Amino acid sequence: MPKAKKSYRVNRNSPIEVSKAINTGSSAKLKKKIRDIERLLSKNDKLPADKKIEYERALKGLKVELQNSQHVLKAKHNATKYHMVRFFERKKAIRKLKQLRKAFEEVQKTEVRKDIKKARKQLKHGEIDLMYVMLFPKSEKYISLYPSATDEDLSDPNVKIGLRKTEARRLEFRKEVEKMMEEGKVPFTVDDILSGKKIDTHAAANARATPSEEIDAPENKDGDTQEEDDFFE
Repeated sequence: MPKAKKSYRVNRNSPIEVSKAINTGSSAKLKKKIRDIERLLSKNDKLPADKKIEYERALKGLKVELQNSQHVLKAKHNATKYHMVRFFERKKAIRKLKQLRKAFEEVQKTEVRKDIKKARKQLKHGEIDLMYVMLFPKSEKYISLYPSATDEDLSDPNVKIGLRKTEARRLEFRKEVEKMMEEGKVPFTVDDILSGKKIDTHAAANARATPSEEIDAPENKDGDTQEEDDFFE
């Protein structure tokens, strides 16, 4: 006689053990718990009002946790994938910034206001470039600050659209970085980077996060972020 198929339906009278699903950090378990609760809510019209509210709140919390979990996984993937390009771009940005600082010092000796103003503007751009590399969110595909000559077929309209979007995002984030610097929201300075000081990019990412969104969080500060900073040194 064939074995009876086991039933995994949620008992509406049992407590909602949301914490167990959340603490595992497993997207699969979070998704399963979400499906279970959604199924329960859709099939139980006679569910008591207090229970319904309890399940709806739990469902909302699980969906937020799932989104955060997927966000972290994506950030870790991108941190690995674009590790080398970010490393080399940081080195290049530091080299260029040091050259701009030296040039600015030389121009200041001339006391020519026009030249000093121009050199100061270039110096500011160099500082923004360095911060761009440091602050670009790991949750996104990294957009190179110094893109190499493309071999793309520029006659293809889809390629042109893609390049325009990439350039637009690059400019958008540079403006965001500039604003953060002006408002003092970056938890480290350009001099901290140049001196080789340990940089907490995790804290910097959270500084630009909205209340409903945590950028690059919750990452292990002693894990991926630390590893990246060690590589940069």
